[in-house]
Amino acid sequence: MHEAYRLLIGSVGDDSHSVGMSLLEIAFREAGFFVKTIGIMNVADDFFSRAENFDAIFISCMNGHADLYLKNFPLDLKRFNLKNNSPKIWYLGGNLSVQESTDSFVRRYLKMGFDFVSPKPISCDDLKKRLLKDFYKKGIKKKKVHHLTPDETIHIPSVGMIDDNPMTDEAFRLEREKILASWPTGQEVWDADIKKNHSIAFKNMHNLLSYSQSSNFRPLIQPRTGVAHTCDEIEILTFLRQQGLDISSIQLDAASRKNIYDKAREGVLRTEKGKRSFLNGYPVPVHGVKGVEEIVHAIDNPFQIRAGSPDHRLVYEIGLAGGASSLEGGFICYLYPYDKNTSPLESLFFWKYVDKLVDWYYKHFNIIINREYFGPLTCCLMEPTIPICINIVQAILSAKLGAKCISVGLAEQGNRSQDIAALRVLEKMTRRYLARYGLHHCTVTTVYHQYMAAFPNNKEKAGDLILNSSITGALSGTTRMMTKTPVEAHQIPSKEDNAEGLQLTHKGILLAREENIDEKIVNQEMILLEKEVNTIISSIEDLANGSIARGAIRAFEEGILDIPFSPSIYNKNQLITARDCDGAIRFVNPEQLPFDKDIIDFHKEKIHQRMTRERTTRIYEILGNDLTRIWKNEYTRWPLDGHYIY
Repeated sequence: MHEAYRLLIGSVGDDSHSVGMSLLEIAFREAGFFVKTIGIMNVADDFFSRAENFDAIFISCMNGHADLYLKNFPLDLKRFNLKNNSPKIWYLGGNLSVQESTDSFVRRYLKMGFDFVSPKPISCDDLKKRLLKDFYKKGIKKKKVHHLTPDETIHIPSVGMIDDNPMTDEAFRLEREKILASWPTGQEVWDADIKKNHSIAFKNMHNLLSYSQSSNFRPLIQPRTGVAHTCDEIEILTFLRQQGLDISSIQLDAASRKNIYDKAREGVLRTEKGKRSFLNGYPVPVHGVKGVEEIVHAIDNPFQIRAGSPDHRLVYEIGLAGGASSLEGGFICYLYPYDKNTSPLESLFFWKYVDKLVDWYYKHFNIIINREYFGPLTCCLMEPTIPICINIVQAILSAKLGAKCISVGLAEQGNRSQDIAALRVLEKMTRRYLARYGLHHCTVTTVYHQYMAAFPNNKEKAGDLILNSSITGALSGTTRMMTKTPVEAHQIPSKEDNAEGLQLTHKGILLAREENIDEKIVNQEMILLEKEVNTIISSIEDLANGSIARGAIRAFEEGILDIPFSPSIYNKNQLITARDCDGAIRFVNPEQLPFDKDIIDFHKEKIHQRMTRERTTRIYEILGNDLTRIWKNEYTRWPLDGHYIY
């Protein structure tokens, strides 16, 4: 037992972001605080019910929906204070509103009872200084506390029952009836004219990807969009098509991602048509098949739905019926980075349904639906090996279940040689393992995501990052490129912001023709990655006993698969990554994985060199720098090869 300040950290509502909370937990524990993290997807009462035993409460919301979940905070705080006499500090931080100005929002929430509101990133050191001052002002002293025991990864007792078999037709029929009856617009699927909605060949994603790949076309360009109303979404996609968009898509709003459709409907009702959207995406279940049909009929290119949580069966039923020809997600990539409590067994069941649905479209209508996996995972400091392996596992499973068109993806990390090597290895190894399993019927294309972590808050640097990111993507040979905008650090992008991102991307792709890369270094990175991927996949197969899905879930239980910064209680969260002196991502503790000694020594030496250069022995310091240096503009130029740490 010792004395320490007690800190409670968590996010509220439908927000899935967990990286910042992980860093805060590490930083404040190293500073001597007693820290309890309750993770993502909490309601306000989860904080108030625990607040009595803490001195400070940090609430996070990164998706702009704070108003949906904290509107009763003043009343809740008054009730709490009537029952608790000891003073508390309440902090709120994140990307808090998609609609209201920053100054107005901060003033309003300070009046609601928060002691500090931070809508922009703040360093852990500055946050700690502010918190200590607030403790002093309110007379809060350290308390006696017990050491916190780390939570154990939950074991799944029935994992031995898992197989890679598709759902039976009867099971699919019964489940489908329940899903389509779960929300009013689901009933529209039964009456949709599916043949008509999928009748135009050039609007099919598989057709476009196949043409692009066979003709060595430049990378296809795809921005992220999503607003509350269908008419406004059509206006955005039509405008961006004129600015160079190749593939249209929507991001599902955060409330719909969590199947909280009434909250999504509330967001639509609170948004005036033609005005700034209250939602951070397009709510497919609210608008139904008719909404998707309106979008598909208004555009002249393929339409994809992108979401981000374990269960999107209703969303994808509606989307495909309306004419969408591409779906993103998988039982791993839409679970571990996004969700806290859902079991991998549940997620597997949900995604077997999606793959059965994709196969149903092919068998009944001869429509090939593209299946894409979210390779960026938690987006931050992702050494490519784990994402590549997860892509491969999901590709094998979907192909076994009937998928004909597969897209595997990764996010740029910032070292050009490593990023190019990763994309090349991703495609090569996916094809190799599909062939090894006798799954020769699938087309395989790649998706390159421009840098997905916190963006530079200097717009000029942000634009330069997008330009050079586009060069890297083009040099990698990717089929498709997901774009970003120069205002990522400041606001939800407008259609004009997206257009600027598209223009920078097109320019970068053209400049790539004049760019030279050191193929020797790229090949060295490829050799390393292939060894690591083969080792991990071999370990998964050893655990599989005939089922790649079973092997993957067991690999998570044993920490062979481990996603840094994952919010899932089914992830060990023991694997740590950081940049080396050249900005490439390495494993800080590679001994957690079943690698040979030479690979373990390589990663350890790279991290040792980095810590020596920065004159530190604390992992938190280099990790904190890596997670904040880009958005603080504290780097020379992009990409980072050769000059991240001098």
